Formats: sequence, structure tokens, C-alpha cells
Amino acid sequence: MIFEFTAAKIAEIAFGGIIEGGAGKLTEIAIEKANLLRQKIWAKLQGNADAERAIQAVEQGSESELAQVTEYLQACMDQEPAFAEEIRMIAKEIQISNTQDNSRTQINRDNAKGYQVETVNSESVQFGDTINNH
Repeated sequence: MIFEFTAAKIAEIAFGGIIEGGAGKLTEIAIEKANLLRQKIWAKLQGNADAERAIQAVEQGSESELAQVTEYLQACMDQEPAFAEEIRMIAKEIQISNTQDNSRTQINRDNAKGYQVETVNSESVQFGDTINNH
């Protein structure tokens, strides 16, 4: 699945875990990248008192201020394409690392039968067994 990394999506990735009361479902690598993303956004919006207040409110858990942060972020992304590309790449890395870590494989053995179970992000998963009639 390809995501459009808009200012809203980037702000959600950067600050969503804070609003949800923690890192949520992010992996350890994704948490580090999300911290980096937040730092980059903070640095870019620093000096804009309204943006700083909005970010501080979001960091205190205010979901309603996230829209305000998104507006300021979008303005910066429009004015500075290099900054926009940089934070899009970080957001993409977070998304990829989090998706990759959601896939786990487990092998279960029962009466000499081995089952390999894999957790995947899919709407349909086929699980089968071979039955031999003697």
C-alpha cells in the first residue's frame, strides 16, 4: 500500500503516539525515527509563537491542536521543498520499519506435524494442511 505523505499524515506519524498516550504500535526503530521527525518539525517551526503553542498543546495530548500544527507544517513544506522531501523520507522510513516489524513467523509442532504461522497485514490469509488417508 502506498501512502500519500501529506502534512496531515506526517503530523499524525510524528505526534500521533503522543496523543494516543505513548508510542502506540510503533516499533523501537520507528519510535526513534518519530522522535527525529518531531525534532525536525520543532526546529522548522521554532520562532513562530502560535506554532510553538500548538505543538506544545499536542505534546500535552491535545488532538484538536494537531490540525493547527498541520497547517503550519504545510506552509513550511510549500515554502521549502527540500524540507518537505526530508520529512517525507523520514515518515516513509517510519511507515516501512513499522510495517516490516508487524510480520512475524512462528512454527508450531503438533504430533509430528509442523505448522508455520505468519502474521501478515492482509485481508485474507490461507492456512492449509495435508491429510494423508491410508
